[in-house]
Amino acid sequence: MSKLKNKLYYEEIGENNQELIIFLHSNLLSNWIWEKQRNFSNYHCIYLDIPNHGNSFFEDDFSISKSSEIIKDLIEEKRVYANGYYKKVHLVGIALGGQIILYLLAKYPELIDSAVVSGVNLKESYNNINQNNIEEILETLDKLKIDILDKKHPDFIIKGYLAEYGISKDYLDKVKGSISKINSNEIDKSENLNLITKKSLAFEIPELNEIDEVNEINEIDEVNEINEVNEGSKIDEVNEVNEINEVNGNNKNINLLVLYGTKEYPKVAKSARLIKNKFNSAKIFSVYRAIHLWNLIDCEWFNETIIDFIANKKIDLNDKPYLNKIE
Repeated sequence: MSKLKNKLYYEEIGENNQELIIFLHSNLLSNWIWEKQRNFSNYHCIYLDIPNHGNSFFEDDFSISKSSEIIKDLIEEKRVYANGYYKKVHLVGIALGGQIILYLLAKYPELIDSAVVSGVNLKESYNNINQNNIEEILETLDKLKIDILDKKHPDFIIKGYLAEYGISKDYLDKVKGSISKINSNEIDKSENLNLITKKSLAFEIPELNEIDEVNEINEIDEVNEINEVNEGSKIDEVNEVNEINEVNGNNKNINLLVLYGTKEYPKVAKSARLIKNKFNSAKIFSVYRAIHLWNLIDCEWFNETIIDFIANKKIDLNDKPYLNKIE
């Protein structure tokens, strides 16, 4: 099979709109999962295939950090509007897509106006599982595959994914196609699947980029010199430095909405709280009886929540009966 190399595949609509939403899909799938999020007519929307998924082929092995850097470059390119004007950028991601978003928020918060993540796992949610534990899990999965799954019809595994994602058998061919494209990137058909799973299991939010405090203080000094500092403004200076420190701790008060379904694994709920430990200003809501790909099943709920949060980051989402705020 002929393969494209180092090519990020994406589809986009509404290029002339002034705000951009980039959608990042779940583990092992591709941009088709957003088929019911194609009606955001007031936004410039991009539905991409994460590197080494779908039609995005790259020579390097998959990693969340490399994928995030590639997507960061896309954001920088696509957010340019006209005459030096930059579009507001919003990110929406599920599972692996959400992990990439959290990486971008930690490293490049200045590029992102708001973000929504759903169904994200963090490494810490595995009771401090270590690298050896992850290797053991993958070895067990490989043995299970050889001893049992390889003897089953190929659709048996795909149906397992359908149950995991919470979607109907109508999506069997699409899931099968996504898995097949991942497998085709390596001679060893299980290598890429295991690598992506391993990277996702081991994901931790990187250290947050902080405001350059020294530069901020220097700017304050310059202003004070110009305005002939008095005792009152010295107090203001101290307060402003304190505000800088507070902002650093909150990673610039990034507008982040963290969602998870009440029918997802408990570790997802634990991870939501761990995300808030990193991003203090994040809002967390559980979604009533929702499972992993609730954007396909409960698309009206999903779309309403996304648009309301993006349009007004301070909105009280408690007015939605299917959402429950987690303090």
